[in-house]
Amino acid sequence: MKNKLRLTAILVAVAMLSVSALIGCGGSVSDNKKETGETASMQEEQTQSEAPAVAEAAKEETAAAETPKSDTPTAEDAKAYVKAVLDIICTGDYDHSIKLSDIEEGKESELRDQSIQNAIDVIASGSGLNEEVKADFTDAMHEAFSKTKYTVGDAVPTEDGGYDVTVTVEPLKLYAGTRAKLPQKINADDAAGLNEEELNNLIFSTSAEIIRENMEAPQYDEPQDIVIHYGILDKENNLWGVSEEEAEKIAMILFSEDME
Repeated sequence: MKNKLRLTAILVAVAMLSVSALIGCGGSVSDNKKETGETASMQEEQTQSEAPAVAEAAKEETAAAETPKSDTPTAEDAKAYVKAVLDIICTGDYDHSIKLSDIEEGKESELRDQSIQNAIDVIASGSGLNEEVKADFTDAMHEAFSKTKYTVGDAVPTEDGGYDVTVTVEPLKLYAGTRAKLPQKINADDAAGLNEEELNNLIFSTSAEIIRENMEAPQYDEPQDIVIHYGILDKENNLWGVSEEEAEKIAMILFSEDME
């Protein structure tokens, strides 16, 4: 059984949340089916020269080989997968016993960092942020992701063979106090004579400073439970995971919109 990671949508959703307040990757396919098909073909040829009873037994063995029990996920598989996705997004690492077809061994943090960078680039392209401010804000967001709080709970079987996994998130108050702090840190004299892009750079730079201050003693909203569906994404290649739509549910509550 292989799992497919959907990371892009998660981080894009978080990026859009950042804008309002201020993770399909392709999957590799296991060769198990190819090997099973070759084995089945050899067994079929052999049974042609055997007695009908022996041939029937061989066919039954082949059918069993084509649908190994290990290809059916368990509740623990579903819980472990959901936790792995969250861990990759927030820390850049995960439990490596979980098989993710999108992740190259040793490249977990690179994928996470690049995805965050891509999300910041979306913000920057519409705000005219310079490279220094982009780097500063990106660093602040890395720290914020590392301070998120979540717990993966029970996985309940569903009719499609997948599971509904309950995740409890305590939304991080990323922008706590921003409404009051921004005017204190940026006065009329600071903003005087600045064009729109220069003002945006000043606001985002100051916001990064506020985020870092908040991360010294992070605050969280009340815990929220959300149900994420873990199921089959690619039936032909037996790839399991969480759809982008399901992933966005988590993304939208990782951070609180509270700016007070």
